[in-house]
Amino acid sequence: MLGKFLEGLFHRVYTLLKLNLYFWLLTLMGAFVLGIGPAFLTVAQLFIRYKWEYKEINWKTVMTTYKESMKRGNLFFYCSSLIMLIFVLNLYYSIQLKHMVFLMIDFLLIFAMVITFVTYIYALFIESKYETSIKNIWQLSFMMFFMDFWTLVKFCIVVCGIGWLTYHSPALILFGSFSLLIALLHFFSKKVFEKLEQRLEFVA
Repeated sequence: MLGKFLEGLFHRVYTLLKLNLYFWLLTLMGAFVLGIGPAFLTVAQLFIRYKWEYKEINWKTVMTTYKESMKRGNLFFYCSSLIMLIFVLNLYYSIQLKHMVFLMIDFLLIFAMVITFVTYIYALFIESKYETSIKNIWQLSFMMFFMDFWTLVKFCIVVCGIGWLTYHSPALILFGSFSLLIALLHFFSKKVFEKLEQRLEFVA
């Protein structure tokens, strides 16, 4: 019993380590600017496809997935980053102004930033699970944000938790932060995807 538990734990830790190292390697291969978006999408696709089967995550599979993810990976990442940057700049200037109206605007901007981040994550997962157009992916991602409140709470806890751990253990940036983020967010998004599939079946 204990042996099986330890073996399962090893598989999970090794898979996360492997995926995170691949994330950085792929990011560097794209000179960071053209690599980070496809690297995120590649890690999401590999994890969703193989889960903890680390032996299936080999160089050939990684490179094939990375090449296929190049266009959409960059599109998802930079569209989301541009929107996030606009909200961050507006929040920065809004904070400088001391008025109740601007305080309300601050909260709205923070909420918009959360929507942008969660929509991006859902876009990665939808791209990894289904074959559909970019327009449909954005629409479904945005719709999924409003499907389950507690999933959003769990997402926030995961992001804050990994951020806290990474701050206190910077080595996690290299060895686990990004793959762990994808794995946990995918785990907590299962309920939302079940609701989505039920709606899609109903429409069909």
